[in-house]
Amino acid sequence: MPGILYHLSFAEEVYRKLEPVISLDKVSFMAGNLIPDLATDKKQSHYRKKASVDGFFVPEMELVKRDLFVPEDSVKFGMFCHLYLDYYFIEEFLIPEFVWDVERMKVINPRNNKEWDVKTFFSHSGMYGAYTEINQLLVRDGHVSVSTIEEIPEILPNTGLTVFDARREKTWKAELDEYLAQKKEYTGEIFDYNRLWSCIERIATQFVDEISK
Repeated sequence: MPGILYHLSFAEEVYRKLEPVISLDKVSFMAGNLIPDLATDKKQSHYRKKASVDGFFVPEMELVKRDLFVPEDSVKFGMFCHLYLDYYFIEEFLIPEFVWDVERMKVINPRNNKEWDVKTFFSHSGMYGAYTEINQLLVRDGHVSVSTIEEIPEILPNTGLTVFDARREKTWKAELDEYLAQKKEYTGEIFDYNRLWSCIERIATQFVDEISK
């Protein structure tokens, strides 16, 4: 569920921490972190199962690990990394960050008591717009470098797995350029940038600790 720059920032953080431990091809690893969201069948590419709150879905991590936990294959390992972030970002950040009032079909931010109806929250004027607000900050603060982005090929490598190699027409680069062109001002109404980045950082540390055991 996090956007392109969130996955690339997470991948950068993981790569920095893992570099002394295992050998990864950085460009291939970064590319792998983008591939699951490009699949035409995202239900299959994300191994979806119901999350702890109705209406949310997270990857079935046991199946993800079975298919993609291949540290010697930097692309597949990157795909595993992508789905790992999806799971923990939803369960340990997005769901706990808000009050989900199912009876009233409202989403409430307890930090400022603002509320949205569910349809508005899950729209470009809600949560997805809030992701876009933070894109500029991730680049500004060096959580993902422009040089890293430029090294990743626009057409990502095939994986040999049909579900991941059947891809939409729009490339990740075209989508990212659209997001960055918006230059949306950060308001913090929905997501607090520092809280969000602290969560991503913590998940990266957890990921590396698990891999390093």
